Amino acid sequence: MGSPPAGDPSQEAEELFEQAPNQEEQAETDTEEEPESEPKPKFSSKAKRAAIGAGVGIGVAVIGAPVAIWAAGFTGAGIAAGSFAAKMMSSAAIANGGGVAAGSLVATLQSAGAVGLSLSAKVGLGTALGSVGAAVGSWFSKDK
Repeated sequence: MGSPPAGDPSQEAEELFEQAPNQEEQAETDTEEEPESEPKPKFSSKAKRAAIGAGVGIGVAVIGAPVAIWAAGFTGAGIAAGSFAAKMMSSAAIANGGGVAAGSLVATLQSAGAVGLSLSAKVGLGTALGSVGAAVGSWFSKDK
């Protein structure tokens, strides 16, 4: 038997079939494992807790401090009657011979209650309490 004439469709089909990879070979190449990539670095538990503590400290400074001042009785309308602030003012007045000294703790808190904390006071409190919160958060972490 001779080879089929050139351009014979059966010959072309056989050549294409021989050239195509069989299914087993294709499955092997599809399942080749890719090299494992480096694991992504994770934050340590200590760093997470320090960041959370710093956030809590800053939140307390910016939100909690004005709320605490108001709750103590230092309001925008003055010192609330019967409050802790009224007791502080009474003690300060008795100690100073009838008046509250300018620059005293009572006067400073009344000013903060009336107009709120200044930006510099918020920054100072945020820095101090954020640092304390970070230290406490990292101290309580499980990674020692």
